[in-house]
Amino acid sequence: MKYRTLGQTGLEVSEIGLGAFPISGTQQRADGSIEVWSGTSDAESIALIHRCEELGVNLIDSAEGYGDGHSEELVGQALQGRRDKWIIATKVQPNRDIDQNDEQSVHNRIVEACENSLKRMQTDFIDIYQLHAIPHEWAMPAVMKTLEKLQREGKIRWYGISTNNREAIDKLRNLGPIHILQIGYNLLERSADELLHWAKEQKIGTLIRVPLAKGQLTGKYFGQNAEKIPQNDLRYERFQRTEVQEGLKKLPELLFLQTKRRTMAQAALRFVLDHPGVSCVIAGAKNRQQVEDNTATSDMPPLTHEELSRALPIADAIGTAGWIG
Repeated sequence: MKYRTLGQTGLEVSEIGLGAFPISGTQQRADGSIEVWSGTSDAESIALIHRCEELGVNLIDSAEGYGDGHSEELVGQALQGRRDKWIIATKVQPNRDIDQNDEQSVHNRIVEACENSLKRMQTDFIDIYQLHAIPHEWAMPAVMKTLEKLQREGKIRWYGISTNNREAIDKLRNLGPIHILQIGYNLLERSADELLHWAKEQKIGTLIRVPLAKGQLTGKYFGQNAEKIPQNDLRYERFQRTEVQEGLKKLPELLFLQTKRRTMAQAALRFVLDHPGVSCVIAGAKNRQQVEDNTATSDMPPLTHEELSRALPIADAIGTAGWIG
């Protein structure tokens, strides 16, 4: 495993981090419906976190909203006795239950959410605390003041936001520092290319989400022997959309990136790692085999100019399915 410096934080992060959304299991939506990541178990989730550690992974990214906190609970269970070996990143939804122009309610919301995340993860501090949505514009000053306060108190070490929206980033930076950006970027969805270059210039650390387009770039769901997304999987509805189905039909054209020494998923992860503005790629996983495959990408050579020259036009022709929000 290779490591990179995360912007101005000075943290040395593994090139491949672990995305803890897939281990969140079952989640009940506001309308009462149930969504799940199929094929997960708590025991395997804890085991795969331990396997990540053995393979050199030192960053895990969760959120209060992943399984209504269940993902964070599993992180807490898995990291008991080994907290010092990990960089914990998690996220807060700043707009939840905020329906009026009341800065105090915004402050209370973030403070309470942070305390709850600390309890669930059984830790005294969070290394990287991220906004999981763009705050209401009127709430931005209160949000930034609260994050600064939590940092002074030692509850969080660094903070940032998960978004590709440069305008929102600039508005927040006018009110205080943004140490981390979590940016959506993958072979099929490359609109953040300029943002990544800018982040590098500004020395802002970057965590890259959906590098495999929610599994679309793993190779599992296209081709002659394609697996099927179970109907109870939270990705099922998206995978049934016409544009996704059409994309899956065309994706086999990218299989030339898969070689005897590199899977399709590894090629997709390597593509993201090769961007100079990337600090760490957050790769989700549901079992130890996926972890082993993902982490091996760090030691693989970059994609060649010839491979990129062939792959990018194909990816452009396939288009996107809007995995990046």
